[in-house]
Amino acid sequence: MNPKPTASVLIPALNSEKTIGELLVSLKAQASVPGGFEVVVVDNGSSDRTVEIAKSYGAVVLHQPKRGPSAARNLGLAHAQGDIIVCIDSDCLPTRRLVASLVEAMADPGVGIATGPIHGWQPSTGAERYISAKDFTSPNKTTEHEDHPYTLGMHTTFRRQEGLELGGWDETFGSGEDMDFCFRHRKRFQKSLKFVDAAILFHKHRSSDEALWKQARWHGAGYALCQKKHPDIVKWNYLKTPSIYLSVGILNCTGPVVSICRKFGWMTPERAEFENYHRHWFRHFWAGFMETRFKSTE
Repeated sequence: MNPKPTASVLIPALNSEKTIGELLVSLKAQASVPGGFEVVVVDNGSSDRTVEIAKSYGAVVLHQPKRGPSAARNLGLAHAQGDIIVCIDSDCLPTRRLVASLVEAMADPGVGIATGPIHGWQPSTGAERYISAKDFTSPNKTTEHEDHPYTLGMHTTFRRQEGLELGGWDETFGSGEDMDFCFRHRKRFQKSLKFVDAAILFHKHRSSDEALWKQARWHGAGYALCQKKHPDIVKWNYLKTPSIYLSVGILNCTGPVVSICRKFGWMTPERAEFENYHRHWFRHFWAGFMETRFKSTE
């Protein structure tokens, strides 16, 4: 009988044939982890070659017909053999010491969840360049956020037993499940979030504008769900709603200003591109938030 591995790398996947092969190759090239680690791919109903590719690299493959990252991760959590769960999304690429450095961080009993830097993988489109430049995944916006520290689901490591005690991820969340998981974990176990500099992960960002705006609304909706479920952490009052609408209105008015500044050389093309993308991202994110935050529950 084979001994249990130290860690389980958990990968939810849906029609990921274009990216999952590279991810699994990079996992095979990982630095040594005492006790080793297994790779668990949870197929979320793929119609392409995702399952075939995962099996060809020796991954444990599970099938979760219920759509959504929460349901997929929960199935993986239930079947994982390792004491440490390392969550990575199927459109990511880890550097060689990612798993080893995260396992090392979890040796500290005071650490509840560990993560590391996330960088955009070879950004070439405007959408990719914007997300990379915005750096939504930096520590001050995630693990060191002054109001609600959390880690992103694509790069979250924790102890399996604690994840099971929490009941895993909330499957009613389409997005924002990572924030909710971290909020509940900190409330339950009173442990810290650890940012591990050596645990570098590259993410293949949304490449088209349409996909980026859809993602922005999706994230906004997830943030609203967290606000509803955790009003003590994500605080909201009657002044915030008009404040957000005012901010969106002001940003919408900056379009012509950016164009003029670009035309006369008062702003670099890179900066103008960033400002234009940020205006649209901000509008779509808060539209998703407002639609969900004030949706009737009847």
